[in-house]
Amino acid sequence: MVEKLVPLPQRVNGTEGAALRLGSRWCVAVPSEGSRALGETVAGLLERLHGVATFVRVGGGGDLNLMLAQLGADPRADPGADPGAVGAARGIDPLDEPDGLTREAYALTVTQTAATVTAPTAEGLFRGATTFAQLIGTDRAVAPVEVADGPAWAWRGLSLDVARRFFTVAEVKRVVDLLALYKFNVLHLHLTDSQGWRLEMESRPRLTDGDFYTQDDYREIVAYAAARFVTVVPEIDMPGHTHSVVRAYPALRGETVPPHELVAFLDPRAEDAPRFVADVLGELAALTPGPYLHIGGDEAFGMPREPYAEFVAMSLEAGRATGKKVVAWQEAARSGGLRPDDVAQCWIGEADPFDAEALRERAAPEYHALIDLAAEAFEESAGDVPAAVAGGVPVLASPKGLLYLDRRYAEDSLLPDQTARRAKVGHRDYEPRTSRELFAWSPGTLTDIPADARVAGVEAAVWCETVKGFDDLAFLLLPRLPAIAEKAWTRGETAWEDYRGRVAPHAHWWERLGWNGYYRSSEVFGR
Repeated sequence: MVEKLVPLPQRVNGTEGAALRLGSRWCVAVPSEGSRALGETVAGLLERLHGVATFVRVGGGGDLNLMLAQLGADPRADPGADPGAVGAARGIDPLDEPDGLTREAYALTVTQTAATVTAPTAEGLFRGATTFAQLIGTDRAVAPVEVADGPAWAWRGLSLDVARRFFTVAEVKRVVDLLALYKFNVLHLHLTDSQGWRLEMESRPRLTDGDFYTQDDYREIVAYAAARFVTVVPEIDMPGHTHSVVRAYPALRGETVPPHELVAFLDPRAEDAPRFVADVLGELAALTPGPYLHIGGDEAFGMPREPYAEFVAMSLEAGRATGKKVVAWQEAARSGGLRPDDVAQCWIGEADPFDAEALRERAAPEYHALIDLAAEAFEESAGDVPAAVAGGVPVLASPKGLLYLDRRYAEDSLLPDQTARRAKVGHRDYEPRTSRELFAWSPGTLTDIPADARVAGVEAAVWCETVKGFDDLAFLLLPRLPAIAEKAWTRGETAWEDYRGRVAPHAHWWERLGWNGYYRSSEVFGR
């Protein structure tokens, strides 16, 4: 009964009786007109995964019944598998709501006559519906079962780099569909970098000199994600990674001359800098319903310590002034401006140390000075997360050695052309690793995060320097992203062979969702 479930639920109990056999047209029943939108979203998911016409009924019964109820409080709603038994999630709720650590719990019961998801919130109902969607066999039958489930970690995200490789609104929606299927609840959009500024800013129209999202485009993405219970956390990266900014507004460079032509950073003492930061973060906050903004703060190579700290502190204050909470990369701890309500995102880890000597051997001489600047910055990194933890700041786990998916595959593909393509898609400075190697970790035992840290959750990242289009994105994300979902959602460790057997049948669903370019990993799909 669990042979296709990813991530693995907390409790699954097979029950006696005949299987539920679904017909040629499926009905999703919701309790009220206010739940119709949820029902339509679930119906759309079932149609896309299984190719069967599905409709929504308000009141009455259906093939899949979505029932809002306090679990165990209503005998009619109690499926006999109480999600309360799985306990609250750990970490930080990306919606910052009082019930954030229990909101996603649900119970699912399948009998010969119907499937019923019971949960106290619409979000819990949706999570249970995705489990039901995965249980449906190719024969449209579902074995009788009781599931009690809820997440291990409250923040489960993916950072998507749309700055270096722009993706259309439709393509970002495909990413959201994939996240929703695997119970992720955060899409971190890396909207700005040296290669481009991808969000329209009415206060600074010259920023968007290439492909970009209009404000209506961004609202469309946010609304589509919210309907699938994925919260968008947008990032404007400052003061480094800002060539696109200083090209448009050179005065923000200030009087400090960067030590290398490939380095750009914003000067906090430039006359317009405070207003620029307040304007762009203010516009971003107004467009973003979620409670968090990301202000970047990483890799400001060659920027003197004092102005760096001043700029990050200014950005943190400006972000908070919008009424939002603030996320920043771990280097922001060097500013001394992080507070316990902020989140520090840990990404520099022991698994991929910065090897300056190896980089110099591969790089042309004109890049050696830049490598030296980066080496100086990375030398400080060991103190970042401990400093944040000492200040009571929660840490979001994104160590690049395990969670950066722009890493080359070490195992062959079942398709020879994909095996040859490994050398082009993925960061060449990261050691290639197999899918199995990237499965061998657990969030509670990451050596890059101190044992006494408040861990907010888990977030993968895919950086797009080597990505030429959507198929390259699929190549890097799949089949590896579902493994991260399992680590973030499932309590306790699961075995590779068991996980491999459960995820391999998902390939046809990826194709139905438009992810045909996935890597045919010999470790996952081979015999």
